[in-house]
Amino acid sequence: MGKIRVLSDLVASQVAAGEVVERPASVIKELMENSLDAGAKSLEIEVRGAGSLLLRVTDDGAGMDREDALLSLERHATSKIASAADLTTVRSMGFRGEALPSIASVAEFVLRTRRASAPAGTEVVVKGGKIVAVREAGCAPGTTVEVKSLFFNLPARRKFLRSAATEAAHLDRAVETVALAFPGVAVHYRRDGRTVHRLPAATSLVARVTDLYGADERVALLEMPEGENRGIRVSGLVSRPGATRADRGRQFFFVNGRAVENVFLSTGLREAYRQMLEPGRYPSLFVHIAMDPQAVDCNVHPAKREVRFRQGGEVRDALRSAVEAALRQARADWLQPVRAHLAARAELPAGHLPEAKPLRLAHQPELPRPVRPESPLAPGAPIAEAATPRVRPEEFRLVGALSRRYLLLEGGEGLVLLDQRAAHQRILFERLQRGVAGGGVAAQRLLAPAVFELPGREHEAVAENLAVLAAAGFGVEVFGGRALKVEALPDFLAGRDPQRVLEDFAAACVLGGAARLRGPAAGEAVRRAVARLAVDEGGAKDEREQRALVTQLLACELPYCDPDGRPVMLQFSWRELDRKFGRD
Repeated sequence: MGKIRVLSDLVASQVAAGEVVERPASVIKELMENSLDAGAKSLEIEVRGAGSLLLRVTDDGAGMDREDALLSLERHATSKIASAADLTTVRSMGFRGEALPSIASVAEFVLRTRRASAPAGTEVVVKGGKIVAVREAGCAPGTTVEVKSLFFNLPARRKFLRSAATEAAHLDRAVETVALAFPGVAVHYRRDGRTVHRLPAATSLVARVTDLYGADERVALLEMPEGENRGIRVSGLVSRPGATRADRGRQFFFVNGRAVENVFLSTGLREAYRQMLEPGRYPSLFVHIAMDPQAVDCNVHPAKREVRFRQGGEVRDALRSAVEAALRQARADWLQPVRAHLAARAELPAGHLPEAKPLRLAHQPELPRPVRPESPLAPGAPIAEAATPRVRPEEFRLVGALSRRYLLLEGGEGLVLLDQRAAHQRILFERLQRGVAGGGVAAQRLLAPAVFELPGREHEAVAENLAVLAAAGFGVEVFGGRALKVEALPDFLAGRDPQRVLEDFAAACVLGGAARLRGPAAGEAVRRAVARLAVDEGGAKDEREQRALVTQLLACELPYCDPDGRPVMLQFSWRELDRKFGRD
């Protein structure tokens, strides 16, 4: 008796139906998922002509007998579920029983399969949905599905495929997704006769990511501490601050092994990186979430891409907490030896650095930086991307200023460029943050109040943020109509024209969208605008101010990025410099 059975009309009607074969990548995805559900430990994938000419997947899974091989080509025939109740506890990748018949209906299709205990296998040949041959076949245990001439009988559909490069990119993504979902499965992927990936079975997600994307990508990632929150276990890898990309191409969310999309997941990631992302930049993420299958509905999208959570907020919070924990640990590992060293040199207790006290050193400050010796920083990468498991101090010598915009430091492993303006913004922003938490920022009263009017939107931006401005050291009140009265400015804006300050602030709020925000997000946006407002392009005037700037920056919670997520420091290794000068 075979394992595959045709679902009843009642059950089939409750399965989310839809188009299975959207493009070659959707075919390869369905075939790989079938192999994984069959217990495969090795996948051989062959593609030609961006999938239009050939798609072949060979596995070493359980295989099928003749009866199951034929039943697998029937609509809604599956071994994964038997009743509607099974839809609430699905753990397999596939379960609808639509993939093979849908694929076979639009291609020249060959299925070869054999159980390990059977003396011979079965071959089924289908063309355009019609079975043309069923015969015994000599084949290895497992299953091979071969799809040729995709959409040969639907020329209109074939015409709407994208360019070969685009379709190949989708195929690559599909294979990478499965490889990341199941690191323990070996994957050999060939495209047009060339090996794209030859991935051995890996013992961990870290090893699989390294095999797929290289050591440089691994160095730019942090391991999330594995933990459980309300039955939700989160583990994986996430970008170090500053190690971001221009697209979301390396963001992978897996729930119970299934690659998914969900607004709660993307929101949790975005909230964890608040203040750390430059506009238009995205972190890499490879995260696995394990949870009760009854708490997640994977039967809401025909291609199984989207899922619905019973408690979406809890999943979002669990992901955010895991990412924040990784970022917090990396920050602590990086800053602890730096602060301890600076405090010792300044003859102060560790963790107690004054905001503006310069370093009291005979020569140059020593800024230790955590480094994994076998994985040096990528040239030109933000300094915060250094690996953190091991720490050893290194001498950094302050060389001087470049165009009064950057500070140049020399260290044991290369050069560091520090953007003075970005550093100043980070220092002021965190000072404003602490002011809100601790009762306000020091203010300086004006000799005489300044009264002036602002246009409608700008006036509204100021009027709606009076409390935030007060915590930042501003003494501002609405003075009737569109008029404002300014009686005090924060001490770091002393001497500035109050009308110009408020005009620039209001314009920045309107342009940056802060005027439309509410709650904590509005407060942070306002403080970012104030920090930008307070910084000029002049930079530190002398060596004493330069050292003070470095000290204050390293006392910050997030010294490696400005309030808008742009990098504050960049490192260039000696190795990279030697390579550029041909000294390898």
